[in-house]
Amino acid sequence: MEDKNLFVALILLVAAISVISLFVGLGNNLNEQALTDKIAAQVVSELPAPQAVPTAAEIAALVVIPALPEFEVPEFKNDEHIIDLWEDLYAEEIEELETEAYNIAVSEFEEDDYELLEDWFNEFLEDFDELENVEIEDYEVSVISLGLSEDDDKVAEVLFEIEVEYSLNEGPSYDYKKDLEVTAYVVFDEGDFDEEDVEWTFPAIEVVA
Repeated sequence: MEDKNLFVALILLVAAISVISLFVGLGNNLNEQALTDKIAAQVVSELPAPQAVPTAAEIAALVVIPALPEFEVPEFKNDEHIIDLWEDLYAEEIEELETEAYNIAVSEFEEDDYELLEDWFNEFLEDFDELENVEIEDYEVSVISLGLSEDDDKVAEVLFEIEVEYSLNEGPSYDYKKDLEVTAYVVFDEGDFDEEDVEWTFPAIEVVA
């Protein structure tokens, strides 16, 4: 609509100037410049006002950027929270490793009537005769490494709390009793449960009667 009004005004301006020229050509006593200015001013007043072009700053002020939703990162008050999360995430893998490690350790420990324990007594207890009885009172399995990657070892530690009855070559003819802690460090090579290695740790003290 504004373009149409502008076109009409320009036509009127041209027509007015033509009329003035006609009067001048006929010899009429007219102030040509004054009349032209008056007509031009009238035409300009009819023209639509020019639209101001907004600046970059004004445009930027109109742009509304929506706020991003806040994501609350969970806070772990202590290491127990991390351990709980880890145990929940890998519950099956942990249970499998604990079971395999215990089975290997207890089998090797009980092998040949506790030969490992008997050898240790022979080394650290003077006048040791023989084992009379061994009972595993309790045990605890700790996962050292789950070996989640393909070539990683799976490692666990098995702690046995045992009660031992034994006899001596000399002295009173009755059995002695001792509570001991024995640890098995079980490594499954590259996570293969058929390729295990067990290292034993016995109390590094001399057992006395």
